[in-house]
Amino acid sequence: MSFRIVLIEDEEEIARMVTYFLKKEGLEVQYFLSAEEFLDRLSALTLPDLILLDLMLPGIDGIELFRYLKRDTRFQEVPVIMLTAKDDPVDVVLGLELGAEDYITKPFDLRELLARIRVVKRRTETWERNRDTSRLYRMGDLLLNGDELTLRMGEETVYLSFREFKILELLLRHPKRVFSRAQILDRVWGEESFVSDRIVDVYITNLRKKMGKYANAIVTVRGVGYRFEPYE
Repeated sequence: MSFRIVLIEDEEEIARMVTYFLKKEGLEVQYFLSAEEFLDRLSALTLPDLILLDLMLPGIDGIELFRYLKRDTRFQEVPVIMLTAKDDPVDVVLGLELGAEDYITKPFDLRELLARIRVVKRRTETWERNRDTSRLYRMGDLLLNGDELTLRMGEETVYLSFREFKILELLLRHPKRVFSRAQILDRVWGEESFVSDRIVDVYITNLRKKMGKYANAIVTVRGVGYRFEPYE
């Protein structure tokens, strides 16, 4: 199975180095040096399996481009790994809240980048193999659909990122059970030991925003973690 990557990085030396390295590892890579160049080619572009997106782009920056892609139905489910030279965690939190899968801070080790790409690749392949296994979870007015990565709340439907779905799936399958942040990391991120447990809080915050009036169903257990509280 080929795995197509789009890299959007304004530093040409970095773009060429990353592209050369990843191609040596058997991945298909196409790079663009600006958001504008990428958008000009968008209509003719073969849908990638992953986007590596630099946040500090000239002109249209990475966050603005990310928001645009998530409004495009073709790209809504394409995972994005953010590349950032910023030390301010606010930028990382914002990207994760918008639905990015992961981030890596520059300067980064190419082997670490490859490891994170392989995690996304394995998950994509597993997801494709299991697409015929329907996963529907209902709790009151909530219907969580694992095939479509959606959450239906009465007449309203919202789209979830893969990890938002996995967290909510875990909580819905075990109502009232308290999961620590470490347990959620283990169940949802698995071997990605480089992920901080702070990311769990970011994803829970984003889930609650999407759930609107049902947000309180995810209960914070102070000093421990989270649980799903069933309601009538």
